[in-house]
Amino acid sequence: MGEMMFDINWMELLVLVGTVGVSAAVVAYLALRMFVWSKAASKSLEHIRKHALWTGVIAWAFSGLTGANRAGIYNPDQLQAEPWATIPWLAILGPVVAVVAVHAIGQSTWPTPKSPRRVAILEFRRTRDYIEPALGWTVAGIFALTAATLAWLFFAPGFISATSVILGESGESIQTQHGRTPGYVLATALGAGFLLLTVGTFLVMRLIASRRSLENLTLEQNNTLRTIGMNRLLRVSATVASGLAAIAGNYLSQPAPDSTTTSWVNWLAIVNMVVLIAMLFWKPPFLDSPTDDAGYNTLFHTGRSVATSAGDGPAAAKLSNAAGVTAPLAGTLGLVAGWLTVPWFGWLGPLTLALVLVLLSHLCLELVLRKNYATPVTTRTRLKAAVPTTLILAVAVGGLGLIPLLIMSNSINGGGMYDWPGFGSSSPHFLVPLVCAVALLFAGAASARIVLLRPGLSNASELLDRTLRRRSLFRICRTVGGGLFALLAAALLAVGTEPTFGGESANSAFGVLGAFALVVAATLCFYPVRGFTPADFMPVATKTSDATPLKK
Repeated sequence: MGEMMFDINWMELLVLVGTVGVSAAVVAYLALRMFVWSKAASKSLEHIRKHALWTGVIAWAFSGLTGANRAGIYNPDQLQAEPWATIPWLAILGPVVAVVAVHAIGQSTWPTPKSPRRVAILEFRRTRDYIEPALGWTVAGIFALTAATLAWLFFAPGFISATSVILGESGESIQTQHGRTPGYVLATALGAGFLLLTVGTFLVMRLIASRRSLENLTLEQNNTLRTIGMNRLLRVSATVASGLAAIAGNYLSQPAPDSTTTSWVNWLAIVNMVVLIAMLFWKPPFLDSPTDDAGYNTLFHTGRSVATSAGDGPAAAKLSNAAGVTAPLAGTLGLVAGWLTVPWFGWLGPLTLALVLVLLSHLCLELVLRKNYATPVTTRTRLKAAVPTTLILAVAVGGLGLIPLLIMSNSINGGGMYDWPGFGSSSPHFLVPLVCAVALLFAGAASARIVLLRPGLSNASELLDRTLRRRSLFRICRTVGGGLFALLAAALLAVGTEPTFGGESANSAFGVLGAFALVVAATLCFYPVRGFTPADFMPVATKTSDATPLKK
């Protein structure tokens, strides 16, 4: 059986994996060159931050191993399948090559020096000097766990698929069981990906440490930028390594043919989810601005003392940023409390209550901001284009699209998968989503009204006051829009899957649109809010000359 390994067309496999790597490199290069860098702003610190950010985002997008989650597993009808035919080589090696290639491209596409005079700096750089100790040891532990899992996997036995007849009280039932290839087959494939990931990560780390410094940054800033590159590389590499271990865990958790187990748990997949969440929220260092920007650096805890001209700006901005903590907590509380409403509202109850509490958390933060940093005598700054037009259109589409769907859902039979119990046996089917939509719009309107009527900040720049209002309104509108699209998805799924009274059978196209509406709802709810810029913290004394051209 081991000789079948040599039946694989390795040249074809190499071409496929190489194609993925080249494609990833081309996409990364085009994205970084066309959308991140520009000749006019190539020395801007904000563009440098964007380059580092987008390198990590593109690499993360290519890091998925979902296509390989069934590697090494036989289907019940595969009784004589070749072991190596169950290995999706492209799905295993493709993301590894792409992740390494994207980070290598990201480190090779920094702007080249344009000054006619170049200053040579002799400095000895060690790779470990740019690795955060906590992150480095965490990643090392994840790689060690993956290596141990693959070593264990190599000696795991394989077995063929089995079909058995079970006699029960209700009669005979047929139970099918998946088989699996010998462990060394999957271990060879995952080991090749793991070795490529390890070597590639090490080489990119050396590239980060040895690349040319950017001429418009100080020595300290260049070192911070290298630490940021190490941070993003190690986080995505650790995620891919744990994903390889999760694939092995799915193989190892398959019950043997003589086992009576009907369910099992892939513990390594749970570890992979924990690693994914931890790496996603592990923040890299912040690249300081080279000038005193009156509070911008203080906001990000960089150790600089805030200028007195900043006033209450940094404190108010920190309070606004607290929405990133209060909103998830409020949403979690709403989900838990919403289970009490399931007998009447179905799954729309926890969803709607979570979104309503998120909106109320924004309202409460705005009230705290008003109490601590605003006075009634301070005039409100006028807002133009307070919310992006696309977001307003999304809210309008979600709300208006819900009206005909509620009318159509009135003819749906009850008791289906996407149905909600309602307030009683005689209540119309559209009543529950209608009540949820009204509650969502009411909470959103109340929160937006508080933001719009809040007096201006008494000891901060007008530009920062406008920025805080826009950020709050953006959070409110994206939550309302996401909620409306979630309700729209519920109605579409119901219309597309439930039978109707005396009418035609359900149209599955509505179900597809419902799934798409769910994706739009999730995208709206988690779409990032506009970040702060140093211009927002411009001293109050200079706002007369500098703030006027920045009004929108």
